[in-house]
Amino acid sequence: MTAKQIITLITGANQGLGFEVAKNLVLSSGSYHVIIGSRDPSKGAKAVANLQSLPDIKGTLDTLEIEVTDDESVDTAAEAVAAKHGRLDVLVNNAGILGQLPSLRDSLRAVLNVNVIGAASVTEAFLPLLRKSEEPRLIFVGSSIGSITGASDPSSPYYRPQGTDYRVSKAALNMLMVQYHHILGLEKKNFKVFTADPGLNATNFTGDADSLRARGAAEPHVGGAVIADVVKGVRDADVGKMVGKYGVSPW
Repeated sequence: MTAKQIITLITGANQGLGFEVAKNLVLSSGSYHVIIGSRDPSKGAKAVANLQSLPDIKGTLDTLEIEVTDDESVDTAAEAVAAKHGRLDVLVNNAGILGQLPSLRDSLRAVLNVNVIGAASVTEAFLPLLRKSEEPRLIFVGSSIGSITGASDPSSPYYRPQGTDYRVSKAALNMLMVQYHHILGLEKKNFKVFTADPGLNATNFTGDADSLRARGAAEPHVGGAVIADVVKGVRDADVGKMVGKYGVSPW
């Protein structure tokens, strides 16, 4: 690893969109050292091995055990990155779940715990390391399905009474992002904070990638590229907003 590499942590990156973001970064440039965050160390190690076996890989990789709903795990992970790298340049809060419990209140607790509280916990733990970066970036992987504007507009594809728990979590995540954008911008003008919306992708997130393809979902590398563009600075004109395949999405 060279001294000038961009140290990038992606939570939930052993599969799906997080894996595709990591793949995009390490194939595009030797400037990136990507840390694959994973709850299961063996799955994280397998993801790293798979990426390292790719031809023409340019960046470097490592893995990190992190369970975003476990404060001890999160704090231990931050200590490990501090000891090894001394800073963090990019944090991509990608880890997330769908609500699959029969009771809405139980499902909301579970989904918010991962998608919102988990993202806030990770962010708070790694902020001291991000503050040591010359060009810190904080990215939350969101979704236009959390847009209240879309949910309220009969002409919008998001105007449907489905996925309440997940949609609430993504709406909350947008508020979390805006708050960090304001707070961190006040202390460091070049602290860039975003929500990245990768759109609908045919991952195993729902347990049925083929059904997502039937609904017109893109292949995961497409959404991965959307998030990777935010990491790379392609969307810097829209800092503090929810950006993605639709441009800037409304709240």
